[in-house]
Amino acid sequence: MLKPKIAVLMSSYNGEKYIREQIESILAQKDVDITLYVRDDGSTDDTVGIIRSYLKNGNVKLLVDGKNLRPGLSFLTLLKKVVKSETEYDYFAFADQDDIWLDEKLISAVEMIKESEKPALYCSNQFLYKNGQNEGLRFTDEPDLSLLGHVSNNDIYGCTMVFDYSIGKKVVESPIPSKSYLDSRCHDSWVFIVSLIFGNVFYDSRSYILYRIHESNTVGIKERTLSQRVKRFFKGDIRNIRQECAKLILDVFPTVDFPDRCYVEKIAYYKKSFRNRISLMLNTNKCKGRRERKFDYILKVIMGLV
Repeated sequence: MLKPKIAVLMSSYNGEKYIREQIESILAQKDVDITLYVRDDGSTDDTVGIIRSYLKNGNVKLLVDGKNLRPGLSFLTLLKKVVKSETEYDYFAFADQDDIWLDEKLISAVEMIKESEKPALYCSNQFLYKNGQNEGLRFTDEPDLSLLGHVSNNDIYGCTMVFDYSIGKKVVESPIPSKSYLDSRCHDSWVFIVSLIFGNVFYDSRSYILYRIHESNTVGIKERTLSQRVKRFFKGDIRNIRQECAKLILDVFPTVDFPDRCYVEKIAYYKKSFRNRISLMLNTNKCKGRRERKFDYILKVIMGLV
């Protein structure tokens, strides 16, 4: 029986401290046929040298163009290149450079989505890994897997994703999101949205990944001071991200019918009139983030910060 053929996609940047351990864990995956593609995003340390030491294996490929695109665009650039290559894969998976994968990570994902009647994406929980210790599962509750839920919350992480060829092809055939969107929501958010609109999404409450927390995390969990959080909000990194996300969905897929489209339209165009804002406030339970207080949400609508 042929093993599932999977392209694992990694964007690297100054990751010399942890990347070797991650590559080893990826190459040790059970019951799958893997090719690891790495696009370096302009590293200035020995990251590229470490990756090159694995090229002789034949199942590790390296793309170095010297450009610093930041993670979101770097991952999508790599996905586009691999989808359009001569080799056709059954599945794709995203990998961060500093995590550790348990050896059943990929096959567990494939087993969950392989019978899906529609294009499919798998995502999962994570083990938090800090100072060499597994601190347990990151989430105790399942995330909201609806499209509207994802516009308001971003609880799905690319390092856990495995998706089939149909999803990958649909992503690369669609317009690439704006830089501001990719810098704030990243590549995984867009892949998740495309999967919700055109396929099935499967969530695994278990984890097969040690999500490393350290001082140099490029994306994901970061420790920020109060002043840094306030500055980030008013700078625009997270301000209006719901509206930008909703507009992006409507711009890229103007004729596609999907659940809660009317609410996505409300979020996208709420600034056009006071009536629109009132409508958005009256739909608090639908449109606010699940960890967001009702008062905070209403205040953001009034101030035009949703």
